[in-house]
Amino acid sequence: MLAKAAQFLAQKLTGKLSQEAAMAALPGAAMNAGFGLLINGPKAAVGYGAGDFLLNYPVVALARKFAPGTMETVIKNGVTSTRYAPSRIEQAANFGASLASNPLTDLVTGGALYQPQTVPQVPTQQEQIQQQTLQRNVINKSQGIPVSPGTMSQLDQFHYPGVTLPPEVLELLEKSR
Repeated sequence: MLAKAAQFLAQKLTGKLSQEAAMAALPGAAMNAGFGLLINGPKAAVGYGAGDFLLNYPVVALARKFAPGTMETVIKNGVTSTRYAPSRIEQAANFGASLASNPLTDLVTGGALYQPQTVPQVPTQQEQIQQQTLQRNVINKSQGIPVSPGTMSQLDQFHYPGVTLPPEVLELLEKSR
């Protein structure tokens, strides 16, 4: 079945209109492949790029058939050349197909290429208090200094706001208890 699809696609790409439509579909496919690579890795890049091309190519070919663009003459540095200017309908079809290709690719693959980003779990208040208590015990070298009820403020028997005592004095006060 895949061989038949590849053979059908190869036959369709031989015409001039088909080749031009395929060339117009390639930039969008490359961008979707790049986004797939950045977000979900190489497997997604191939899937999203192929999905974009397979949707965009026939849409652009159909738009070119019903609303062809124009050939315009460009003179640059004294050299005259002609190039194809797509119609607005073709541009809109190309853009719309590129936007629609990722959700359709996810639908066809059953979401195999899409890996949703995990949201970190927010700890409960009780878990935060336990974590902070463990951290405080590590900092205080497991001295077991109690905290004020309902707060995380350490109780210190010899704490007076605005008064700082040298460590030697605090040790003497601690021994005298």
